[in-house]
Amino acid sequence: MFGLTFYQILWFFLEYAFIGWVIEVLYHAVCKGQIVNRGFLNGPICPVYGVGMAGVIAITNIINSKLDEAGISSQSLRLFFIFLGGTLFATAIELIAGWALDKLFHARWWDYSSLPLNLGGYICLEFSILWGLGILFVIEIVHPLLAIEPTHGLIARGAGIILLAVFYVIFIADLTATVFTMIGINKKLKRIDEISSAIHEGSDYLTDKVGGSAYKATVKVQESAVQASLAKAEIRDATEDHVNELYALRSKLMEDLTRHRHFGAGRLIMAFPTARHTRYQDAFKAFIEKARTDRLKK
Repeated sequence: MFGLTFYQILWFFLEYAFIGWVIEVLYHAVCKGQIVNRGFLNGPICPVYGVGMAGVIAITNIINSKLDEAGISSQSLRLFFIFLGGTLFATAIELIAGWALDKLFHARWWDYSSLPLNLGGYICLEFSILWGLGILFVIEIVHPLLAIEPTHGLIARGAGIILLAVFYVIFIADLTATVFTMIGINKKLKRIDEISSAIHEGSDYLTDKVGGSAYKATVKVQESAVQASLAKAEIRDATEDHVNELYALRSKLMEDLTRHRHFGAGRLIMAFPTARHTRYQDAFKAFIEKARTDRLKK
């Protein structure tokens, strides 16, 4: 398929997904001074890099084949088409991945809205060009080391197939766990958002209703200042107790979200500190702030 065997495709996906993860970790370490797992998954792998490079390798094989058929041997022209094809393909992958994560989980893990010539914040010209240059470097420098045999001839094909089976079982399990983690995050954020609204309503009730109109209504009904005062106190105490219970429940949900730093929801926030939620924005901001505060304490 496009000059690649299925065996090669499976290996290239894993190898470049791992290389992409290493690049992300190193980039964050250099720019932010922190070493964190920058992958969407728990394991040391970034699937978008694996998919992207497997596709780029296929595109490169097609380009080389078409140029050979046309009798064109210009190296400059070949590099230009690889750069152009790689740029367009990588940009398409980033656009699809960003849009899918946004629509499925209502979260933006990267956002180029502040950069010029962006499309919905999912992609922008600057990073598209950087992807193209990076792909050109990998195709010309890195890939020749892997092109003949993905396992460098160190692993027999039979053993390689067994390893692939093991790696992909782990990968699928990790992907499944991460998807359920994201679903759990959204459920907790929804509940936190609902609780925050209830707290706000309870506070408004205490300040506006109990302190004003409800008190006057109670005075009118009871026709006794003493009885009205007691009724007002009972309403206030009951409302305060309810609000306090809501605060406690919200705190517990937030603790559950930020409990784990090396896997789960807490790890994702460590990996993507600038992420934002498109549905539960306030709850997500509070979640990020809590995770940052906990990290500084430790």
